[in-house]
Amino acid sequence: MDIILATGGTGGHIFPAITLKKALKIQGYKCILFTDRQISRNSGIENCVLPLCKPSIHKLKFFFLLFCSCISALYHIRKLKPKLVIGFGSYASFPTLLAAKILSIPIILHEQNAVLGGVNRFFFKSAKLVATSFPATKYAQGNKCVFIGNFIGDRVLEVQDDMEYFNILIIAGSQGANFFDDVISSVICDLPQTLKSRIKVTQQSTKKNISKIENQYQNKEINFELSEFFDDMGKKLASSHLVISRAGATSIAEITLSRRPAIYIPYLHSKDNHQFYNAKHIESSNAAIIVEQNSQTKENLTKLLVDLLNNPKKLYNMANNTKKTEMKDGVIEFIQMLTLKYFP
Repeated sequence: MDIILATGGTGGHIFPAITLKKALKIQGYKCILFTDRQISRNSGIENCVLPLCKPSIHKLKFFFLLFCSCISALYHIRKLKPKLVIGFGSYASFPTLLAAKILSIPIILHEQNAVLGGVNRFFFKSAKLVATSFPATKYAQGNKCVFIGNFIGDRVLEVQDDMEYFNILIIAGSQGANFFDDVISSVICDLPQTLKSRIKVTQQSTKKNISKIENQYQNKEINFELSEFFDDMGKKLASSHLVISRAGATSIAEITLSRRPAIYIPYLHSKDNHQFYNAKHIESSNAAIIVEQNSQTKENLTKLLVDLLNNPKKLYNMANNTKKTEMKDGVIEFIQMLTLKYFP
């Protein structure tokens, strides 16, 4: 085995790891993912599942399973004898990185967010290199830190502008999705009729709320498409005129690299408030607007949507300003660096 990729937790950690894994496989590297969940065998992604649960579920159970996962990771890594372990952050990467440290296997960290996560901070001194997704990342300082970009691959497509409707793409993410289902759907329904007749809403929502939102939109005669998960997110982004999203790092990277204007509503309880800092970087280039989640969210979002829908020039400028953010897809650069430093 050449490389083990340690990832898990949320899609924001897993998707970049899968993207890198596929690209490494094309280059001839033998890789495996160590994760906290089974990945579909149809995907062709080989992975080792560690017996973990979320810290929020049950503290005692979490620490017991964390201990078991550390033993399991140590056993499998000693057996596989990888040349390198790459960690993508989150609690799910901890056992694999700890085992790598114990066995003196070189560690590289990849940080998706604008704030270095807790697990990546824990292994910061042990890492040979820390690759960041944002030009400036809080707590990531020193010569070992390199701005590489997030790993997006072929998930970004050319923008399509020949659409009949004004397309609004709503991406709830995996955290705080109920808020999006309730508040944003309500905001869309309360828009002036002249605007509702012009838009098409493509919305990711939770399974339990799909029927409710469907009825709301049908009653208001809104053109819509609802799904728990979109397999063709690249196409959805390419055909959107405006994106409303949480501010997870991978979502921001995909939206920004797709040159789409966005409204970000950061998840209130993200660790170290990293979603706010992710979005703030894009907003500072006038490529997006932050609407904070509070008692005024519905009112503020309604006013903003009405303003943007009536002023397409603002959206055009926001789309152009995505180039100023310096966000980039780092897959090719990262693999080139690996080849030079670790697999000459």
